[in-house]
Amino acid sequence: MKLMKKNMQVGSLQGFIMSLVGISVVLAVGLVVLNELGDSVTAGSNAANATDAIETKLATVPTWIGILITVALAFIVLGYFYGRR
Repeated sequence: MKLMKKNMQVGSLQGFIMSLVGISVVLAVGLVVLNELGDSVTAGSNAANATDAIETKLATVPTWIGILITVALAFIVLGYFYGRR
């Protein structure tokens, strides 16, 4: 029974890691596209201002990814020690 429980924990950990990698890749590609779009638009126009605003807001997302990883690892460690009882 313990072996099945550990396999389920490892499987859920792999799913969590893959989802974080997917989110990171989409975020990186999105920021590159927005940067290129902002460079191609005439400075001072409404489109350039909107693109810069979106890019600035999206640039704060990577800090949340680090916090999510830290919290998830804490839950995994706590779950491991809680499951040992």
